[in-house]
Order: sequence, then C-alpha cells, then structure tokens
Amino acid sequence: MISQLLTTAQQPLYTPGGDTLGDDYRALPRISNSDLTRLKEEHLGYWSVPSARFIPEKTKAFGRAFHQHLLEPETVGTVLAQLLPDLVDPAGRPELNALAPAQEKQLQTLMQTIRQDAFCRRYLRLSERERIVLSTEPTTGVACKARLDMVYTSPKRRNALVIDLKTTSARTQAQFLESCYTYDYDRQAAFYLDSLRHADSREWHTTKQFRFVFVGIMKQSPHRLFAVDATSIPGFIDYGRKKYRFWLRKWRDEQVTEQPMASAWSMSA
Repeated sequence: MISQLLTTAQQPLYTPGGDTLGDDYRALPRISNSDLTRLKEEHLGYWSVPSARFIPEKTKAFGRAFHQHLLEPETVGTVLAQLLPDLVDPAGRPELNALAPAQEKQLQTLMQTIRQDAFCRRYLRLSERERIVLSTEPTTGVACKARLDMVYTSPKRRNALVIDLKTTSARTQAQFLESCYTYDYDRQAAFYLDSLRHADSREWHTTKQFRFVFVGIMKQSPHRLFAVDATSIPGFIDYGRKKYRFWLRKWRDEQVTEQPMASAWSMSA
C-alpha cells in the first residue's frame, strides 16, 4: 500500500473550493507544462522524444475518463458527452456502455484499487482536486497555468502536498521511476511546485515545505500501485526546473522575435 511507502503529513487537510471548466482553462492565454512539451516536440522533432501524439486516441480517451471518474465524478456525464457524443442519449444521460465492456471493467478495477489504498483514499477525500493555479515565473516573467490532480495544504498553510495520478504500463517500481525521467515528469513536478510558490494569488507564500508525489497504477493485472516522492530524489526537482525554465525562455524569445516580423508584415501588406 502507498501509505506504507510514504510518510504522510499528520495535520488535517484544508479544502477551499473553486475550479474552472476545462475549456475555460485551455482558453487561458498562459503557458502550461503541456505547452512546453509541444514546444519541445516542435524543436527536437516528434520522433526524437516520447510523445503523446503517438498514443492511440482510444487510449487517451480512456486516460481522460479515468481522471474524470476519479477526480471529478460529478462531471462524468458532461465529459462523456464531450469525448463520446455518439454514446450519449438525447436526454443527456450517458449510456451504460459508453466505454467498451473491457474498458469499463478495467476503469472500475483501477478506481477500486486506488480507493482501497489508505493514502489515496485519504487525499481523494480531503484534498482539492483538479485545482487550477495561475502564476508568473519570476526568472522569465512568463504567465503560467497549471491544473493539479490533487493538492493538500495544511490548515496554517505551512505544508503543501501535490499528488499526480498516472496510469502506467510499468510492472515494477523501478520501471515506473524510469518512466518519470523518460516522460519529463521531473519537469512537470518542478513546474507544478513552482506554480504554487509563485502563485498570483499568493496563497502559498508562507508555505515552508512542498512535496510532490507521483502515484502510478498498472493498467494491466494485477493493477499494482507505485509511489514516487519526487521531492525526496536528489536533483530531481532542480533538474526539472532547469528544463522548464529553458523552454520558457525559448518560448519568450520566440515571441519577441515573431512580433517585429508580424509588424513588418502588416506594414508591407
């Protein structure tokens, strides 16, 4: 169990409300970690880095459904209407077979596995889920956004814990840890933690300790859970921070270069 792998904080959790719809989040004119992934792919080539672009659409839809069922169960009907409109009846009710039977069974098994784990069950109940954080990165001045699966903040806001859920093909703890490097999860962890540190709302400006935990669940039987405390790995967050700042600078410099070109084009048109 994950609770046996990690030493959890002892304070009761604080859960202020508030969220933004996914479409509104994507429309925010700010840079996300996913935007940095796309920027990296454009510069290095899709073939040179692991890319979500090559994941089958059914697999991506399943991953989205997994997150929605687990983190936003109240929006499941709406999400299915967006992802699988042909499988929603005219009355707006998602059909029972919205997912293929095998996928539906797999989804329920994954959710049950997570909810049976003491650590996951605790934070699913007490943390903020799908929390959107707007921030300004101090070294580049770039406006950023992040949507966190789960974030825990202690009552006096001295400690914060971010939890990110991943479905994985890894079959061992070592393989899951390796995937954290392969898929730039170090960059994601650093980006998310620094989003809290530099949040425009200043909600965490007095927070002293930040932790970030990846929870991986095997997509195939026996559906084991893996936990990686990213903040406990020497150099993991620091290296991820170097990565995201490099790509933020790259994005900022490209904006500066493109604007004069656009102005010159409009003058000559």
